[in-house]
Amino acid sequence: MSGRNNENEMISYDKVDPLPTENPFYYNENSKLNSIIKEKEKKIPYIHLGIFLLVIPLLSFLMGLFYIGGIWNPIEKIPDVKYIIVNDDAGCINNESCTQMLGMLNSTTLGSFYTKLNDNNHPAGTFEYMEGSRNDAIEKVEKHKNWVSLYVPKNFTMLVLGNLNLMPGAANSVVVEEIYDEARSYTTVQFLKKALDKAKEAFFNSIAAKVEQYGSFKPQFLISGIEYKEVNLYPVPGFGQNFSSFISFILLWIGTIATALITHFVFPLENHWVEKKDVSHPILKTIGAKTLTNGIIMFAICVIVSVIPLCCGTVEMYKGYAALLFFFFFFSLCGLGVNNCLVHLFHFINFYLIAVTFMILQFISCGGLLHQNIQYGFFKIGKAFPMFYAVRELKYIYFGSGKHTQTANVLIILAWTVVSLPISLFLYYLELKNKRAKINKNTSN
Repeated sequence: MSGRNNENEMISYDKVDPLPTENPFYYNENSKLNSIIKEKEKKIPYIHLGIFLLVIPLLSFLMGLFYIGGIWNPIEKIPDVKYIIVNDDAGCINNESCTQMLGMLNSTTLGSFYTKLNDNNHPAGTFEYMEGSRNDAIEKVEKHKNWVSLYVPKNFTMLVLGNLNLMPGAANSVVVEEIYDEARSYTTVQFLKKALDKAKEAFFNSIAAKVEQYGSFKPQFLISGIEYKEVNLYPVPGFGQNFSSFISFILLWIGTIATALITHFVFPLENHWVEKKDVSHPILKTIGAKTLTNGIIMFAICVIVSVIPLCCGTVEMYKGYAALLFFFFFFSLCGLGVNNCLVHLFHFINFYLIAVTFMILQFISCGGLLHQNIQYGFFKIGKAFPMFYAVRELKYIYFGSGKHTQTANVLIILAWTVVSLPISLFLYYLELKNKRAKINKNTSN
């Protein structure tokens, strides 16, 4: 007798469904569509497995192709990048010899020669040209209109022509400022600086060849050339912090998927309130308790993710830790909204597949590793997703870069949150209402 009971107990445990509420609340087992599917399953019992065996490798291939292929050779896209020459050169000032030389060169300033960089479609990119001040050069980079500004100073012509052999005195040092924003995209800037070095060398050689018929440069200047003083408006202290500026949001998004999943399938208070008739406002209490639980879990994850870089070494924090933690939690609300919507709409396996695919799609198009300017057009899809704006905002919080994008960053993430969170709560309300109705029906019977 005892052995039979043990056998029955083993059988009953073997039949326990680990996800008894896997089906969405709107799922109707007796629907016409479901009947057709069941008939098909009888004929082809492994149809669902076959679909997943086809879809999962296909998605893996596509994501790998987009991500690895998208950053395989970013050098190909560098010619599409825009720089700017900001010419503040005043030409020859009260110097007759200099004026005569410029006349022979058919130019008013040597700074305007920088426009020649575009003559041969230089692989470094496109060089826009404007006459302006140093502040104009800085603004072009700060506003993310151009990647690098080459600021040509007022005395550029005087200094360069003063280095001709026919001019008296020692060689002059000629300095042009190379202004850029490293925090905008750390890896992209490293690529562009190398490409720009070749363009600068080509420019100096063209000037040397231009003036050679009127007198060559002094040897010291031919050796040193034009010096380019790097002005990094928003430096990144190390690659690790740059890496954390986008990988942090992957960790947070994984946290929102896990939180939505766990609280959907394992939330004891739901049964405690919804299944009892004598509880007042059971649905409202359950929704409130689950929302609070989601928030507490994600706040703890936000604290952990925000502290990790601080444990690794020196961290640049332009806006302070409080701003960082607040923004992480703000972004997490968006993730909770999206993933709670998905978990109420799809079966467990379908939810997991869609949620992970959407996360990877955001990751490869958020501009974290490489900026979209040196990626293929497909990656511009990232501008529709919250992670793109989160990465951009974190670079402002960390380094101070991109202040002008702050309003757009916050509003677009807020839009995702305002849409997804209420929908997720409404779906949960419908689920609880449906569950409560079934319990009342079974009780009355």
